[in-house]
Amino acid sequence: MKIDLNLTPGKSGDWEVKQFTVSEEDARWSALREAINGHWQRRVTAGTYWMLTERGSLYMSNTPAEVSDHWHFIREAHGKVLIAGLGLGMVVQALLDKNACERIVVVEKSDDVIRLVGPAYNYPNVEIVHSNIFDYKPTEHFDYAWFDIWPDISGDQYPEMKRLHRKFARSVTVKDSWCRKECKRLYNS
Repeated sequence: MKIDLNLTPGKSGDWEVKQFTVSEEDARWSALREAINGHWQRRVTAGTYWMLTERGSLYMSNTPAEVSDHWHFIREAHGKVLIAGLGLGMVVQALLDKNACERIVVVEKSDDVIRLVGPAYNYPNVEIVHSNIFDYKPTEHFDYAWFDIWPDISGDQYPEMKRLHRKFARSVTVKDSWCRKECKRLYNS
């Protein structure tokens, strides 16, 4: 699975968008690490990808491993969609490619991320709102929502996920969060 992105490399504040290459050897090591951790289907194949970093630390990429984390939502979402966290715009691009969304509203708290990534998603049915998702007040009902505002998988994120699901219970029909099951498992362990 690959989602091609039409981005421009650049820096803004603490954030940077750039391309990177995964060699065949790196891909084999990645597959071994994922298998050891019990994630057999989560793979990175050799190729060139995009990454978003904050202060040099990886925030997200469009590798097949990362795409697989979002795939269920991408496959299911249609109609009016709310997305928390722009990132590289990978989910937005996949939904645009799918052509099943009449409206996509993205809530992103970092104006630097919007400055770097936002111009790639200048479409009539895409709106990028500069706000923190916890402060955002929707003015319409959404069919689907995807909450992806965390840089890593941890049990610490699970209470925030629950909070967002409760907050948007009346304004969104179907809600999900990035790696929610894994975060819940880690939270409960």
